[in-house]
Amino acid sequence: MHRVINILSPVLLAGCIGASADVNRQDGVNDSEVALVIPLDRPFNLFPGERGAEQRLTAMGGFIRGQVLAVPDGNTLTVLIGNGKETVQLIGIDAPETDQAPWGPEATAALRALVEGRSVRLELDAARRDHARRLQVYVFVGDRSVNLEMIRQGQALAATRPLNTTHAEEYLQAEREAREAGRGLWNAAHPLPISPDCHRKRQAGQPC
Repeated sequence: MHRVINILSPVLLAGCIGASADVNRQDGVNDSEVALVIPLDRPFNLFPGERGAEQRLTAMGGFIRGQVLAVPDGNTLTVLIGNGKETVQLIGIDAPETDQAPWGPEATAALRALVEGRSVRLELDAARRDHARRLQVYVFVGDRSVNLEMIRQGQALAATRPLNTTHAEEYLQAEREAREAGRGLWNAAHPLPISPDCHRKRQAGQPC
């Protein structure tokens, strides 16, 4: 019996844990520290239908490695993960819409300056996708939180949504600091007139 256990254990472990030894020189993060797969009791396939795709997604302290391909607005990225593209949305922030000039274009430019073309670390929270199937993530370049930096710069509001609340208090504090300092959309000379959420509702003919 002991011999069977000794034979099976490495096989099971190989199916639960993986790592790469590549060092990303751009952001200083060693890929060998990255757990590459989902625990067997929490299966999740990042690219449905693709064999072995669940081994690219991380959970429980791990993260996803990706390369930013495009920044369409101040909340959203197009990221290359493995051989597939994913649209990802930054958790906990709400940047002005692109047609809320000049604040929306400024937020997009700020996010591009932080991540465009960069290798990023994507961390998940409880709710992994939104209604549009966009991956919900905390984005890091090295140890720098991009979500938090967007709020600190006054380029986005803190936005708490159900389930994904890990950094909610930290983001609200950053928003208070940005507002008191008059940064970005909090600039007293030219403040954002309505929130992005209210703007979206008005565009849809709804009250806010």
